[in-house]
Amino acid sequence: MVSKDRCTAFIIRLYASPLKPSGYILGYTVPLIPMALLQTLVTCLFALIFGLPFSANILLAAVVSIVPAFLYISIGLLCGTAFSDKMVGIICGAVLTNLSAWLSNIWFDISLVGGAFQKIAEFLPFIHCVNALRATLEGNYSQIIPELLWVFGYAAVIFACAVLLFNRRMKQDK
Repeated sequence: MVSKDRCTAFIIRLYASPLKPSGYILGYTVPLIPMALLQTLVTCLFALIFGLPFSANILLAAVVSIVPAFLYISIGLLCGTAFSDKMVGIICGAVLTNLSAWLSNIWFDISLVGGAFQKIAEFLPFIHCVNALRATLEGNYSQIIPELLWVFGYAAVIFACAVLLFNRRMKQDK
């Protein structure tokens, strides 16, 4: 949305408002959080249909999923601010999806590959998103916060970078 708005006169009209760059970015972020929560609940519903046993941990997992959602929203905002709408589609659509799937311990056990691949995967936030949600569903509550802190740290830094870059773009466009 950010990259499309940057390509139209809409963004110029936004600049006329008294909002600060953080306000613009929050305006793009806040509506996406409930959408992400709804998407998580629909996914959990289908998981129940396909055999996931019902437990209260599913509802907690939906709440926990807000942090990874914030991470991906932040990445989208940063990319939308930095790149054209076509590049964002490529980066966030294909590259980010595949990168996060390969490095998240979903498709295969990262420890089987080991070495530098495992170290990179453990440094990035994607495996920590999955670990937090797995811990939640399994009821291993003590493991949730350390994993979420890792993810939230990445999300906060990326979100701040998006705000700073948006501020810079805003000054260049005026």
